[in-house]
Amino acid sequence: MSNVMTELKAEISRLARKEVKKALAPVQRINAAHRGLIADLRRQIEALQKETKALGQGRSAVPAAAAEDAEQNSRFWITGKGVRSLRKRLGLTQAEFGRLADVSVPTVVHWESAKGAVPVRRKETIVRLRDIRALNKRSAAAALENRR
Repeated sequence: MSNVMTELKAEISRLARKEVKKALAPVQRINAAHRGLIADLRRQIEALQKETKALGQGRSAVPAAAAEDAEQNSRFWITGKGVRSLRKRLGLTQAEFGRLADVSVPTVVHWESAKGAVPVRRKETIVRLRDIRALNKRSAAAALENRR
């Protein structure tokens, strides 16, 4: 009899956990969106504080073009699937794509196998990836030829 009771308790606990998880899923999505919003607001505050400090010291603030470029770089992201489809769309091998992006072949392999957003460390690489995204097959071949 105690085995039946133990099994019944375990099943009730499992079902309760499942229901709680199901009920919390929408809240977790909203929470994640809010965290992203808060992070953006913090970045904006930091940029405004730097600008205010620069203005207070009598220097000119960061040029608007540089600030806009930095903001675009921080907002750029691409997924592993995106890297692979971009490379395939341009008709490039991994080695050619790596040469075009100025990264090694293992880095391209790592990017393509990444789940979600690709971790890009260098700002120059982010700029190159954004530029590569704007290319077509012909212009990619020409850019690759210029890199040699």
